[in-house]
Amino acid sequence: MADEQQTPPNLAPQPTELDLLKDRAKVMGITHSNNISVETLKAKIAAKLAGEPDPEQSSDSMTSTISTPAEPTPPNPFEMAARDQRDTIKAAPKVEEPVRQLSLRQYLIQEQMKLIRVRITNLDPKKKDLPGEIITVANEHLGTVRKFVPFGEATENGYHLPMCLYNFLKARKFVSVTTKRDKKTGHIDVSNRDVAEFSLEVLEPLTSEELRELAVAQMAAGSVD
Repeated sequence: MADEQQTPPNLAPQPTELDLLKDRAKVMGITHSNNISVETLKAKIAAKLAGEPDPEQSSDSMTSTISTPAEPTPPNPFEMAARDQRDTIKAAPKVEEPVRQLSLRQYLIQEQMKLIRVRITNLDPKKKDLPGEIITVANEHLGTVRKFVPFGEATENGYHLPMCLYNFLKARKFVSVTTKRDKKTGHIDVSNRDVAEFSLEVLEPLTSEELRELAVAQMAAGSVD
């Protein structure tokens, strides 16, 4: 019997180096074209392993950035005129406004009518029971300034006085009479001296919050129109 000819089994084709590199690139998430060469794919894999940018993408991005420069846009005449006007205004020297001179009356009113917060104590024993007094200051420049000024407890938290009335109270005095008996002769000596009538303690100005509270309290008391 003649020997039967045996057919060799079907063998799968062996993968090429490029196929192996493509499989590795797929696992590493490297994109590439289908017709990429072995050398280029090796360079991409090496760059990925080294943490460097893809040489193909780098060359593409460099190519994309080299473009024909755009033609310059002709300037807008209206914008140029507005810009020139702004530059002229900025460059122009600043003109200082003349200082307004106050008249003597205006100056005195400004200085003498500003309020000062004080605590007031009347030191005159003859007036110890008085709750306050109407104080009047008058001159040719201020005119007449008249105000009821309380004493003692009513001013414990401070009372606002115009500066002219404060200065008037500060300067006012009363005659203090003192007596002294001579022990040897029994003679009584009487002496008089001028003493400040008021003790005026200047307090800190009220804060904005305290001023609002004071305004509300005065409105509630009917002392403000």
